[in-house]
Amino acid sequence: MSIKKYMRAVLAALAAVFLLPAAIQAVEPALPLAVRSEKIASARVGELRKFHVSLPDGYAASDERYPVLLMLDGEFNFNSGEIGGLRHAAQQGLIPEFIIVGIPNTDRGLDCFPEELTYPDGGKAGGRADRFLDFIGEELVPYIDKNYRSQPFRVLYGTSNTGFTAVYALFRAPGLADYYVAASATLRVPGFLARRDQLIREFKGGKRRLALVMGENDYPTILSQNGELKEACDVIAPAGLSCRFTVIENAGHVPANALLEGLRRLFSGWKAAKPVPGSDDRP
Repeated sequence: MSIKKYMRAVLAALAAVFLLPAAIQAVEPALPLAVRSEKIASARVGELRKFHVSLPDGYAASDERYPVLLMLDGEFNFNSGEIGGLRHAAQQGLIPEFIIVGIPNTDRGLDCFPEELTYPDGGKAGGRADRFLDFIGEELVPYIDKNYRSQPFRVLYGTSNTGFTAVYALFRAPGLADYYVAASATLRVPGFLARRDQLIREFKGGKRRLALVMGENDYPTILSQNGELKEACDVIAPAGLSCRFTVIENAGHVPANALLEGLRRLFSGWKAAKPVPGSDDRP
């Protein structure tokens, strides 16, 4: 082809692009919706509990129902960077769109552990995790289901100490969520460690997935105890329970992308055209 003919072909191709109808050249994206902040007077924990709700960008323009992501440590995990990353991944078809519910702490130390722990410096933590999880399962989730277009499919996410809370919830009340993501979970809780293998062996919670995520530079006890939990789940292999184990390169305690990586592992193979796994299996 001569240079003159080549240039004519290039110019024709460019003209075709620029002369496309405006509707084809650009699609108006849905703008992010404002975060809603609400409160529940909880009988389970005996206090007023605040929570935040982020809805998918297209929520107002459709009648679609969405799975729910319950985010512990809501005062710092529920932020624009985290939520924006999840929205972007959903737009790429890597994970579903979620109704994201951030649950701030009122007394983090009290709510993290089911038993009271005493630290080397004499400080104490824990003792109210059971009541806190009852608040989520018996008060918050029904409120979300009543007031928002939710699917009966949930993910529970916790970080560090609340990462333990998420793991504990899986064995205490597996119906609280379908998928569980625990970032750098602090599993050195005596009562849990003593009963860990028994809890796994006696697990009858149906199809549930757990993602354990941490950084390669995390605390040695975090890496070892999460690894032991993964191994125990694989060896004992109770029906329905699967465990993913992810160590993020060059990251430390609670990697910034822990939630997104955990969800990507749990939803591996999922396509946007498919229903959320298990969403049709529950009433």
